[in-house]
Amino acid sequence: MADRKPFSFSLEGIEVMIGELDRFTEELDRRLRDTLTRLALKVIHDAKRLAPLDTGDLEAALVVGEIMQRYGVMYIDVGTSPEVDHYAIAQHEGFRVTKGGKLVQFKPGEKTISKGPYNGEMPGKKYLERALQMNEKLIMEELSKILEG
Repeated sequence: MADRKPFSFSLEGIEVMIGELDRFTEELDRRLRDTLTRLALKVIHDAKRLAPLDTGDLEAALVVGEIMQRYGVMYIDVGTSPEVDHYAIAQHEGFRVTKGGKLVQFKPGEKTISKGPYNGEMPGKKYLERALQMNEKLIMEELSKILEG
């Protein structure tokens, strides 16, 4: 036992490898940010085409949020600006409940109908949900391309 010699080894170039991994991570994050932004803008464009029309405030209030990153997950919010949230939700769902508890169903008005179909869909309720569904395949394809390089 007294003849034991300490074990040692050395790695050369580890700093270069760490630098390359850092650059790869930064490039991946940049591509992901660019892709998420582009896809979110496409979804909002489609949602505007599908949104019911009255005064145009709902279309104008559809926005893309900032890219966020939490717990290693990067995401971007799409929706409406806060000042029209209550109205936007009612229009999205296609109904509202009065103070007396009565359910009022919305029907597309003249202006909404005059927008005509978009990608085979008529404007009206579930405009944001349908815009996301329209782009689901594109979103999956574009996000998978990021990992390919």
